[in-house]
Amino acid sequence: MKLGNLKSRFFQMLPLIIIVVSFTSGSFVFNGKASPTSTYYYRFTVDREGFTNVKINFNSTDTQGASWVFVPNSADWVNTTLSGQVAEYKITGTKEVADADYHFYRALQFKFKSTGGLFSMNIVFNMSTGALIIEPRGIFYSPQIGFQSDSAGKAEVFFYSGFKVNSNKAIAIGATANYPATQVLSNRVVFNLSENIVRIQVELSISSAAPELTTLKSSDNKTFTFKSVTRYQTYAQSVLKLYDRIYKNFTRLFNVTLDNVVVQFFLPDFDALLTVGGFVPFTGGQLGEININIVFIRAVNGTVEVIATHELVHRFIGKTGISPVDFLWFHEGIAQYLSVIYVMSLGYEGAKQEKNNLENGATQLIQNLDGENFGSISLQDWNPSYQPPGVDSTSLYIASHYVVSRLPEIAHREGFDYYSRFFKLIHGVKVDDINVLALFLSMAANASVALTLKRWGFTVADLYNSPVSEMIQEAGKAIEEVNPVFQPYRSLAEYFYQQGLVSAEQGDWERTKSLLQLAVTIANLAPLLTFLTIIAMLALLVYILARRSKRPRPMVPPPPPEILQPAA
Repeated sequence: MKLGNLKSRFFQMLPLIIIVVSFTSGSFVFNGKASPTSTYYYRFTVDREGFTNVKINFNSTDTQGASWVFVPNSADWVNTTLSGQVAEYKITGTKEVADADYHFYRALQFKFKSTGGLFSMNIVFNMSTGALIIEPRGIFYSPQIGFQSDSAGKAEVFFYSGFKVNSNKAIAIGATANYPATQVLSNRVVFNLSENIVRIQVELSISSAAPELTTLKSSDNKTFTFKSVTRYQTYAQSVLKLYDRIYKNFTRLFNVTLDNVVVQFFLPDFDALLTVGGFVPFTGGQLGEININIVFIRAVNGTVEVIATHELVHRFIGKTGISPVDFLWFHEGIAQYLSVIYVMSLGYEGAKQEKNNLENGATQLIQNLDGENFGSISLQDWNPSYQPPGVDSTSLYIASHYVVSRLPEIAHREGFDYYSRFFKLIHGVKVDDINVLALFLSMAANASVALTLKRWGFTVADLYNSPVSEMIQEAGKAIEEVNPVFQPYRSLAEYFYQQGLVSAEQGDWERTKSLLQLAVTIANLAPLLTFLTIIAMLALLVYILARRSKRPRPMVPPPPPEILQPAA
């Protein structure tokens, strides 16, 4: 999720969901090896809607041998022997042949015998979303290519005639490097594969008319509107159904409701294909529409649901009055924490994998930092327009999730219950200061969290155990209840409130009490003071105009006599 110009930012761990999943490995392994005379040829044919037919042809001139190739982890593929015969075969996990688990794939291991000096076999399957298309762009992202390493490999991609390949954005993505296509034509790309585990990624320009759009409304309430190209409306409807399921629970959790939320899919930049799960623009102090990366409809079941929920949480947090400008770490931490545990409660595998990724990432980050001091990566200073130099965004997201997920442990409460208490406490309160945020987090926990936040590297004062905690809450609510039109007194009340917080941070309780009481008094009297000020200004204006009207007008002297005489 990205806020404003922040690239979600957030979701750089999600590509791992597509790739890494634990499988139970079997024990069936062939000892034979394919000779260099064995070749795998991949042919991808992409139609107007991105539907892709995949055909894999294996040829070998060996009299007999053994090999393996990745096939879909489903029954939706067919293999046909064209020449020779398959002597033995077995379907196994990919880790048995490639030392890695690839979620959507299995390994077809086979022994073969040639006929007339040739063995040939075809494997055919289809992908409904081989290319993701939102006009005027499209991105082809191949299925995982994997075959025995001592075979030669070649791949060709044939595109619909109305597509044009961007020659600068046609690459093979290998384990060790990315490399360009061997040949690029207007709607065909050829790759000589230098690695046996690889994907192909190609950007397309689409010269057809504007996309056919559809507008979908949520069925149970009218809060959400999904604007989607027609080809992806089934996926859009799935997101709306998810929002219908969670909306009421989230209104209770955040103690606010939402109005007129627009949702849409987007096609990411070529170089950020899997690094941005979604984002919500933040402009003019307002959170905008929810954007979801269309590429993740191909990910593990539950991945899109986590992304969609994450971005929805941003909208709810923003409605509570907590700005990402002040607390981006809290925004991102809450969004990741709540989206993962909620979607996981619905039984989605993708959410479980994301939680594991976050926890494993936190363990590694803490080891790298030699402790839980996130001040070393300036987590508290992170905001939509500032990323701490030298710090990758993945570390910031992981640290944010770690902080937010551990706070309920201090309260000895379940996460939803703890944060529900927190958002009820801040309802109608201005929270734009770390000390005030920590105060309400402590109130929700019935215990101070300040020392823990300090241990995590935050600069924060413990106001929970101070004599002014109730006055801070009272002053915050009083100011938030003042309509912004009552100026300059609302701003004046805010000024004294902020000065009171500064004094509280310094431990000057008497001065803090005086400033907070002054802020409350001005806030309560703001409507009356504004009215009296307007009356006074009007009275002053009337007085000035009256004085001008009574001022004697200067006498104009008569013209000299010679001017009155006619000319000679």
